[in-house]
Amino acid sequence: MAFDDDQSSVITYPTFTELNDILSLHFEIITSVLEFGMPTFIVRWPAGVVETNERQDEVFKELTELTKPLKVWPLVRWKNKADGEYFIRFVPIQKPGPSNKKINYALFVTTLSTIAIAGLLQATSPIFLTLFYPGGWTYLDIGFVTITFMLALMGIIFTHEMGHYLMCKRKGIEASLPYFIPGLPQIGGTFGAFISQKSPPNNREELIDMGLAGPLAGFAVTLIVLFAGYLMSVPVTAQELIAIEEAFPGQSGEIPTPILFILIGFLFSDFIPAGGTLYMHPVAFAAWVGMLVTALNLFPIAQLDGGHALRAIVGPRWHKQVGWVALLLMLLAGYYLMAILILFLSSGGDHPGPLNDTVRISNGRIIAFVLAMIILVVCIPPLWRIFGLF
Repeated sequence: MAFDDDQSSVITYPTFTELNDILSLHFEIITSVLEFGMPTFIVRWPAGVVETNERQDEVFKELTELTKPLKVWPLVRWKNKADGEYFIRFVPIQKPGPSNKKINYALFVTTLSTIAIAGLLQATSPIFLTLFYPGGWTYLDIGFVTITFMLALMGIIFTHEMGHYLMCKRKGIEASLPYFIPGLPQIGGTFGAFISQKSPPNNREELIDMGLAGPLAGFAVTLIVLFAGYLMSVPVTAQELIAIEEAFPGQSGEIPTPILFILIGFLFSDFIPAGGTLYMHPVAFAAWVGMLVTALNLFPIAQLDGGHALRAIVGPRWHKQVGWVALLLMLLAGYYLMAILILFLSSGGDHPGPLNDTVRISNGRIIAFVLAMIILVVCIPPLWRIFGLF
C-alpha cells in the first residue's frame, strides 16, 4: 500500500522503492533519503546531459502520471542546473474537502443585490435623468438602466472568474466555484471575486495559463462594455456643463480616467461639442469598475493573477523582488488598502510555485504576460492624480 487509508502524511517504505524504480526509467539517482516521512531524491539526466525543454516537459508529465496511483505529487526543483541535477521530493496528495456551495450561491446573490443598488443609484441620479430623459422618465426606464448596469458589470466579473475556473478544469487543477465579493454600491457594488484553488498546478505552463485566463477573458468583455457605454453616452456642451453645475451643485464630480477610457474616447471625439464632453452612461461606469478589478488583479505581486504569471516566468527570488517594487507602485498609485491587504495575506509576497518549477514556458506565454502588463497600465484608474502625487 502506497498511502495509508486515514490520509495521514506518512508514506510507507514500499512506496519509496516504487518511486526509485520509476525515477530510474529516465534519471540517474545520486541520493535517496526518507526526509520528514517523504521520499526525497537527487537525480540527474544520464551523463548530466539536459534534455530539450519539450522532452523535459514530456518526462515530468509522465512522472506525474506514474506516481498518481501512489497518491503522491512530485515536487521538482533544480539542484544544479548546469549538471542537470534535480531535487525531487514526493509529497502526499492532499485530498480537498467538499466545498459548501451554499456559500458561493449566497455571496453571488448578495453581490447581485449590491450591484443592483449601485445600478439604481446610477439610474436615479438627477443629472442622469435630466440628460438622458429630457422628455420625462418612467420606472421602466430606471429598471432598464439598473438591469443593464447589473448585466454589464456582472458579465465582466463573471467572465473573469469563469476564465480561471474553466482553465483550472482544463488543466486538471481542482478549484472551487467563484466566491463573489459584495462591495459598496457607491463604487459599483462589488470588490470582484475569487476562486479557491484546491490542488497545485503541475508546472509553470499551467501556472501562467491559470493566472492570465481570468484577466484576459474579463478584459475582452470590458472592451465590449466600454464601447457600448460610450455609444449610450450623451454629448454635453460647455453651456450645459455650467447649467448642470448650477442646477445640481457638487453632484457632477469626475472619476479618475484610465488611459483606455481616453483611447476609446478618441473614436468618439467627433461627437463631443467644442469645450464640452460626453456624459457617461452607467454602463460605461460598469466598464470603469471592470477595469479597476482587472488592473488590481494584474499587479505582479504575491498570488494575485499577475503574481501567478510572473512566478511562472521567473524564480522565487525575482518574483519576490519584483513583487516588492509592484507593491510600492500600488502604494504610490493610491491603492493603500489593497496594498496593505496583500502584504497582510501574502507573508511579504512569497509564492509556492508549481510542483515542477524547472521547465521553461514558451515565448508565446511570455508575450501574453507582457500584454497583460500593458492591460494593467491602460486600465488602472489614476488615483495618484487625486492626491496630487504626479
